Amino acid sequence: MLPIQTLDTLWQRKAISTLIDTAAIPLVGLGLLHLAAYLDPANSALADRRDRLARLAILAVIGFLLLIPGQVLASWSTVATAKARVTTQLTSANRNFALVREAISSASSVDDLEARLRSLQSPELGIRFEDLGLPLPETKRQMHLRLNEVEEQVKTRINAPPPEAIEDLARNSLRLMGTSMVYALAFAMAAQRRDQEVPLLVELLTLWSMKNPRGRPPRGVPSVAEVDYYDQLTSPEHDPTRTP
Repeated sequence: MLPIQTLDTLWQRKAISTLIDTAAIPLVGLGLLHLAAYLDPANSALADRRDRLARLAILAVIGFLLLIPGQVLASWSTVATAKARVTTQLTSANRNFALVREAISSASSVDDLEARLRSLQSPELGIRFEDLGLPLPETKRQMHLRLNEVEEQVKTRINAPPPEAIEDLARNSLRLMGTSMVYALAFAMAAQRRDQEVPLLVELLTLWSMKNPRGRPPRGVPSVAEVDYYDQLTSPEHDPTRTP
């Protein structure tokens, strides 16, 4: 992981994988500290250490939650960079092949053709001019055929990321994101805010249940109390048209 390269996609993926692979060590240590403080409640020094680390565990919860979008961004950047590299290579290759084709087509003689190709020669194309002793039109035709063969070879080597590689990357990303969520929940069980008597996870679940009570009727549906009130209004005892 050293040196730190936060803008490097490969470094980001390695850093995320390393953090997740080693997260079990501090989690087990924190769990053992909670267990020790529970078994020895009279040990104030142990309780203070547990409380300090429990508050620090909140940072671990936030960190593992942030790893989820970080992994998504790193995976997307990896695929996008690979596709951009392929596009750049194909663009460069097409430009070079177009220059060579133009040189072959516009040559006025075999010597001129040889000079033009020599000036445009590059290792990427892999074309070597050979004086076949043929007339200029036939020489041009032979060179066009050779150029087409080299073009196919070059474009075959320039391949987009195979579907298998993208699928492996997606599966690994989903695994890391799922593991990050599990570690976030696990640290939330051991984390605790200052002046709170329950773990952070219990506190969050309590707040969520208070905002979303399970017995709450859907919007537009009257509650049980409202139904009872309506029943009372429509009962014979409350019928204003009923004559004694």
